[in-house]
Amino acid sequence: MAENETRLNSNLFKQYQKFGFDIMEYLADFFEKAELEEIDEEAVDSVDGCYQQLTFPDQSSIRYTSWNNGQPFYVILFNSRGDYILELDLTRLVCIEDRFTWYLAKPVNPESREVLAAHLDLVQIPSDYRAWVINQKKMLKQGEKVNKEGFLLVKDSNWKELVEKLAALIQVYPKNT
Repeated sequence: MAENETRLNSNLFKQYQKFGFDIMEYLADFFEKAELEEIDEEAVDSVDGCYQQLTFPDQSSIRYTSWNNGQPFYVILFNSRGDYILELDLTRLVCIEDRFTWYLAKPVNPESREVLAAHLDLVQIPSDYRAWVINQKKMLKQGEKVNKEGFLLVKDSNWKELVEKLAALIQVYPKNT
C-alpha cells in the first residue's frame, strides 16, 4: 500500500481530518455572514490543497488546507487579497479523553505575533505536551518541530470551549492587513 494511502486510512489521520471539518462548521455558524463551501473531496483524497473554505463578505477567508509542501491539517486566515495572515497547525492540538490542549506556534509574521500576544499568553510549552505533539506529527508524517515557546489557546478544555476560544481569536484579527 502506498504511504499516502496508508496515512489516509489511519484512525489518527481521520480524527484530525474531522477536527478540521468540525472547526470549519462551527466557524461558519459563528460568523453568520460567512459562506462555507462544500468539502473538496479531491483535495481530501490527495491530502494536498484546500479541503474547505469559509469566505467572508469582504472576500477574506479561512481555509482548512494543507500547507508548506502538502502538510495536512492547517486552518489559515487570509485577507481579501489572498495574502496569508495566520496559520494554525491542527497537529499541535492534543486530545486526551475528550479534553483539548492547544499551544499555538509563534507566528513568523510580526503583525500576527502582535495580535496573538495581545490576546493570549506566550509561555514555555510543557515538555510532556511537546513530546505528545512530536509523536503525533511523526505519526501524521508532518515533521517533528515544536518550539519551546508558544501561545496557549486552551488547556484541558472541552470541545465547546476550544471552538469558542478559536472563533474569538479569529474575530480579533484584522482581515485587511
